[in-house]
Amino acid sequence: MVIALIGGRCCGKSALAKAICEKVHATVYTGRGYQELASDELVARERFRRLLAEAQEADEYVIYLVTEKEQQELLPLGCLRVLCKATLKTVKARFAAQMGEPLTPAMSAMLEKQHGNFDSCPHMMALDPTGGDIDLLAVEILEQVGL
Repeated sequence: MVIALIGGRCCGKSALAKAICEKVHATVYTGRGYQELASDELVARERFRRLLAEAQEADEYVIYLVTEKEQQELLPLGCLRVLCKATLKTVKARFAAQMGEPLTPAMSAMLEKQHGNFDSCPHMMALDPTGGDIDLLAVEILEQVGL
């Protein structure tokens, strides 16, 4: 089974993936991490697409953190698509914490521009991993995939 956690920067995708992995064994791929599968981008994408399709039909769990809209093309039919969305204020605070410094006006403007970019993407669930009990959200996702 493939679980796609879709969303922009600092919206809690990684933390949610970690919470899911504490409940079931899963392999996690992030963004363009599939490039490690081959030196050629097109070959790597095709191998990753095949890997996800096989995982979708198997008893194993693969979690894919979708960080760019075009990466959705790699997802197999029937996978669970979860839109992860946090408030802009939360995204800015989490981004600043990751950077270890206050946001510059340019960084703030970048986050404002990117916020909401994934809202129109197809998904079966939408949730805010930063706004509640992440363990309960992980259970909710696993219930959706029939665990």
